[in-house]
Amino acid sequence: MSIKNKLKIYLITYNRKDTLLRTFKQIFAQDSPIKDFNITILNNNSDDGTDEIIKAYQEKFPNIEHIKHCVNIGGNANICRAFELSSYCGYDYAWILCDDDIINFNAWKELETCIEQRKDLICVSDYSFPNEQSKKQIASQIFQLTFVPANIFKTEYITDSMLTSMYECIYTMFPQTCLTISLINKNKKIVVLKKAIVINGICYGLQDKDSSYIRGIQKDVIIERKNLATWILGYSNIITLIKDKELMSKCIEAAIQYKDIYGNFELFYKDIFVRYFNIAYFNYFYEIFKVLYFKRKLEFLSFLFLYLSYKFLQKIKLTIKIIRLYY
Repeated sequence: MSIKNKLKIYLITYNRKDTLLRTFKQIFAQDSPIKDFNITILNNNSDDGTDEIIKAYQEKFPNIEHIKHCVNIGGNANICRAFELSSYCGYDYAWILCDDDIINFNAWKELETCIEQRKDLICVSDYSFPNEQSKKQIASQIFQLTFVPANIFKTEYITDSMLTSMYECIYTMFPQTCLTISLINKNKKIVVLKKAIVINGICYGLQDKDSSYIRGIQKDVIIERKNLATWILGYSNIITLIKDKELMSKCIEAAIQYKDIYGNFELFYKDIFVRYFNIAYFNYFYEIFKVLYFKRKLEFLSFLFLYLSYKFLQKIKLTIKIIRLYY
C-alpha cells in the first residue's frame, strides 16, 4: 500500500545546513517510504550554504521542489506559508517537517492505514498518549500537537478562515495549534500512532529551545512582547480558542507538568512571578493566570502572597542596612 498520491510533504528550513543534511539523509535513505514523495522545501532565505545542499539533492531526487523566500519571514510565518500552500496542493493530506528532527519509519504502515481510513488528524510524534477521548488525554494530545511535524492533517480543513486565524496567531508561537483546536471544538478525533515516526530535535539538544521565534531577526526591531515571549505565555494565549473551559485548564496543566517545560507548579509560579509580575507586564501575568483551574488560581494567589511577602521583607532589610550606614 502506498499513499504517495495522497500525502504532500513540506519541509521548512533556515540556516541549519548541518541538521538539514541529517534530515535529508533520513528522508532519502534507501529504505525510506517517502524518498520519492512530492516534497517542497520552504527556505527562509538561508545564506549558510543550505542552497547548495538542496541543489545537490535535487540532482538526485527530481521530486524535490525548492522555494526560497526573498527575505526571512520568520519561522512561524514559514509554518503558516506551508499550511497555505497545502490548502491548494491537490493532495488529501499534508505533513510539515522541520530541518532538525529525528525520523523513524517503523510505524509507517499504521500511518498508511489511518490515511486510507481518512482520519481527521494523525499525531505521529514521540509521546505515548493512549487513544482515549477523556479530557485529560485530549489535553495531552493538544499539547503534543504544538510540535509541527507531529501533525498529519486533511488539507480540506485549511480554509481561508483557518489561514487567517493562523497568521493572526503567529504572536503565540503556535499558529499550527489553531487547526488542532478547531477540530477538537468540532468534536473531531485525534489518532495517535502507537509508535512515533518523528521525534522533536529539542529532546536531543539539536536546537536552542527559544531560537525559532526570533532567530535571524535584528534585536532592535523586535517588539517588547516578542522579547518577553515564553513558551507558556504563547501556549496560554492559543488555548483560549478552546470552547470547553475545563479542557482549556487541563491543557495548561499538561504543559506545566511536562518535564521539559517546568515539571511542577512551584517552578512555574516562581518563573512567572519573576518574569511578569510588575506594572508594565501585568497583562502577560494575567493572560496565564486566567486559564488556570479555580483551585490552581487559589494556589497561584497563595504563592503570590508568599512571593510578595518575601520581596517586602527584602526591602525592609535593605532599608535597615541603609539606616545603619548613616546613623
